[in-house]
Amino acid sequence: MRLVTLDILKGIGIILVVIGHMIGNQLNIRPWIYAFHMPMFFMIAGYCFDKHKYPDIGKFAWQRMRTLLIPCLYFIIISILLMPEYIVEKQYEKLKTDLPGALWFLPMLFLVEIVAYRLTEINNVWKIIILSICALFSLYIRSLELPTIHRDTQFPMSLFFYLLGNYMRSFYKVRSFLTERLFSKILYLIIGILGCTLTYLYVYIDALQHNQCVLNYFNIGMLLACLSSIAGLICISILLIQTQANSAITYIGRNTLIIMCVHCILISMVDYYLRPIVPIFAIYKPLSILLVGIGCLAMIKLVNNYVPFLRGRSFNKK
Repeated sequence: MRLVTLDILKGIGIILVVIGHMIGNQLNIRPWIYAFHMPMFFMIAGYCFDKHKYPDIGKFAWQRMRTLLIPCLYFIIISILLMPEYIVEKQYEKLKTDLPGALWFLPMLFLVEIVAYRLTEINNVWKIIILSICALFSLYIRSLELPTIHRDTQFPMSLFFYLLGNYMRSFYKVRSFLTERLFSKILYLIIGILGCTLTYLYVYIDALQHNQCVLNYFNIGMLLACLSSIAGLICISILLIQTQANSAITYIGRNTLIIMCVHCILISMVDYYLRPIVPIFAIYKPLSILLVGIGCLAMIKLVNNYVPFLRGRSFNKK
């Protein structure tokens, strides 16, 4: 059964991803977003994975290849054809070390899911052991201070949060928390604000001593700060279920793949073509965010209705 809470959580998450890619470090909002946004998506993916739906790893690998790797390939080509840094500035050297925009997430998720497929079969004791190994290995990699352009250094971190999400799936109380209103609205609101605020304060005080692209999530403080915002946003998502914003954010949450693939293309184009026309930052920034947001919504319609193969689906599936 699809959980509306997680759709809303993904909707909030992808909105924050877009904002994080469009703003600087003003008021430490971007570092706050970077403190939890990608781990949250890997945790959601791990929680949603159900081995019973995919008893054969071959079929599972093909399904994920069709919905992750093939769309990634399409959008790499589209990015190269549309993004000014490639068609105007000829910065093709970037492609040797990283994929355009946020497309790195798709092959990373594919690799994590294939590796995790067998690991989800083991008992909880071994899951805890493997989670610990992932944490220690990530801590070791982080200590090497490798260039952040090497996305493969993020694999242990990504696997850790995916397995953590899948591990939480085995607890009935977690599902109850996601599907039932266990507390009053005011308590959910307090927990939500408190969770996000604690992360913000940690980020503000610690100042993210390392590069934002490869955060040291296995510093115990950073890990707790990360989980704090995730828990806070879950509470906010539960609150939003019975509001008018529910359907809009749910719609966005069910189309996160499209937004993940197109938003950096739109940001690049808006930045290159709009900035010379609107040089005043106070006007340009909100206008650019508005245009990118409208563009993302338009692309959801376009892809779903006319070119669904770009997201790995056939025309008869919505």
